[in-house]
Amino acid sequence: MQGVPAVTRFPQVGGVMLQSGIMDTQIDQLGSTPTSGPTTPRTDRRVLLNTGALAGSSLWRIGISFLLQLYIASRLGAEGLGQYATALAFLNVAQVVSELGLPQLLVRDLARHPERRAHSFRAALAVQLMAGFLVWLGVIGLVYLVPYQPTTRLVLILMTGSLPFFAFTSVSATLFQAGERMEYVMGVEMVVNTLVLAAGLGVLWRGGGVVHLAVVQIGAQAVNALLFGFLLRRSGLLDGSLGNGDGVDGADLHGLNLTFLRDLWRQARPFYGLALTTVLLNRADILLLSALVGETITGIYSAAYLIVRVLIVLSQTYWRAIYPTLSRLRHQALEQYQRLAELALRYGLIALLPAAALSTDAAGFILGLIYRGEAYTGALTAYQVLIWAAPLFLTATYTVHLLMVEHYPQGSLMVAIFHLLLVVLFLPALALRWQAVGAAGAVVASIGASVLLGFFLIRRVQVPVKRPTGLGVLLFATLLAAVGQRALNLLLPSPNLWPFSTLAGLIIYGVGLWQGRVASPADLALFRRALRRSR
Repeated sequence: MQGVPAVTRFPQVGGVMLQSGIMDTQIDQLGSTPTSGPTTPRTDRRVLLNTGALAGSSLWRIGISFLLQLYIASRLGAEGLGQYATALAFLNVAQVVSELGLPQLLVRDLARHPERRAHSFRAALAVQLMAGFLVWLGVIGLVYLVPYQPTTRLVLILMTGSLPFFAFTSVSATLFQAGERMEYVMGVEMVVNTLVLAAGLGVLWRGGGVVHLAVVQIGAQAVNALLFGFLLRRSGLLDGSLGNGDGVDGADLHGLNLTFLRDLWRQARPFYGLALTTVLLNRADILLLSALVGETITGIYSAAYLIVRVLIVLSQTYWRAIYPTLSRLRHQALEQYQRLAELALRYGLIALLPAAALSTDAAGFILGLIYRGEAYTGALTAYQVLIWAAPLFLTATYTVHLLMVEHYPQGSLMVAIFHLLLVVLFLPALALRWQAVGAAGAVVASIGASVLLGFFLIRRVQVPVKRPTGLGVLLFATLLAAVGQRALNLLLPSPNLWPFSTLAGLIIYGVGLWQGRVASPADLALFRRALRRSR
């Protein structure tokens, strides 16, 4: 779930499903071309700058989202947060549908043929503008088929009305990505998302509601378009491009005739399928919940997910940083590849397992700032279930990236689709029975099943990696820390002492790891050395 819509679709962040990082890897492999010869220092610096820009932009958006949605929940309650989350879910899906897979296709082709930027920009903008208006009309019709409240319907229509502005920002950002100038995208996102936070807080402070927040989002997309238009003129990306000629892989861009559109669709279809799968993985929980049990339960679930989402994004960034190193070592140093794969999963679990086991008191404190009564109880109970999605998600992403390293992208796509199907099957039944807690259980169970499928596929294709060493000790230390924290809470029942009980649990956990020799200085040195070499 997001509090601020992404300026672009790369990378898509959010959702407790198998994330966009998994699907971005598949899209990147479809859209990349192998390079020959040694990589120059200039290229290395550019890659690091682009990666840092993407990660920084994503983390900034997550922080803005967290603050804004906390304030929305405190001012408008669970129902208001549910309406806002539902509208954002619809908006994100509508954005991807209206893009038609063109960003990934154009990044691939314009990176090879920068002289086509001008006419490709015009053609993609025309196509996405038409698609945006059609999708907006489709949403207007769809919202009356779902039992939403009148306010929710109005917010959905208003927010998706920003699709024409988004068409311009999407195509512009595509040019910057193809030109390896992602720092421009990061700058726009940071400025606009900060403005959204300031405007959103101001609107809520003056007594505004979700409808006013929807107007803020429309204004944000308009500012996006203006900023990108200004930066396009200043960057010179369109300078020197041919104003006419062949476009995407030879398609004639002089007119949007049926032949051109059919050829464009043929080329973009694989990218479109991957992008659509991504956004559905990220938004299926919110869309299903809002339609089945209403906006209030959706708001309770969304509040529980606010904290979990931070860990999900950190996991995405973690594997995105390690993936290139794993790919290189697989062909250069098999033993080091095996060691790094094992260490990466082990240290990821070392970080996330105590977060899952010991964070309930901290989450209760945060949720207590925004909810009271049944809403607080429901959100905290849902959080206690949903937080276990974080270590499972880390593990599922591990299996998917290993399958990608082994040149088996069908396996990673199979894991993602399997996960989506399980959510669609399990969430309605469990949510209708246990509401937000049932939805959290369905999400966690779906990710857990995806982990099992991922490991099954790893064994089937004989990926040369081993199970993390000390896994039993790690799980036992986690259990011991949770029991110790719980015992201390029973002995000292004051709600204000939760930082001390959490610290005590972490100390117990650390002692257990030390005694079990799960972490060693030699392992850490190898981990740092392998990552340093990837740069």
